[in-house]
Amino acid sequence: MVVDEFIAKYGERGYLVLKAILEAARKGRRPFSLGDFNYKDVKIALKAMGIDYNPAPLLSKLEKEYGVIETSYKSSNQHWWRILDRELIEAVVREWEGKPEPDPEDPRVRMLRIQFYSLSPHEILDLLTRLSKRKRLTSMERAKLKKIAFEELPLLVDFIEKASSEYPDELSEEIAVAESILELFEEIVYGGASKARYSVKGRERLEDSLRYRDREPI
Repeated sequence: MVVDEFIAKYGERGYLVLKAILEAARKGRRPFSLGDFNYKDVKIALKAMGIDYNPAPLLSKLEKEYGVIETSYKSSNQHWWRILDRELIEAVVREWEGKPEPDPEDPRVRMLRIQFYSLSPHEILDLLTRLSKRKRLTSMERAKLKKIAFEELPLLVDFIEKASSEYPDELSEEIAVAESILELFEEIVYGGASKARYSVKGRERLEDSLRYRDREPI
């Protein structure tokens, strides 16, 4: 495995960066963020472990040489990445720590999660986030929205209903993303009047999400 090669070469330093990535990704799981984790959160995670280390060189190695992460957003003051194989990183970190494999997950949870990510929810979320900031949509954009509304959206609603009633804890992150897609869709379709249609709770969830995305393993 490529991550094994990374650990073999960089040892404890490599392990600590991988562990910090996972910790940063856990904290960064929120709709409307720009990736799975960012540089700042990795630094914070390292400091929490008592390590004062600049992870930039190893993050660059993980992306360019090992292909485990990829840049999802970069600006003058932010750098976000998406994890391409979270389970692989988790397995290597567990092995380094001498921890056993986790108990296998309920097959139905796995099935629902596969169905959810097969809809490319973060691509939909990214599109809606961009369009929600536009004052006017083109005819092509409106056609794209209509296609999603009649094809992917019913499946996302089915997922919300099943996941919320059967596995609200196990699939909480995925439910949050699906709910945010619904709320953004309402904002775009209803226009400026949509804010008045939202419940206070719904508005607060969107505002929290905008201040701070979840994995997409497929």
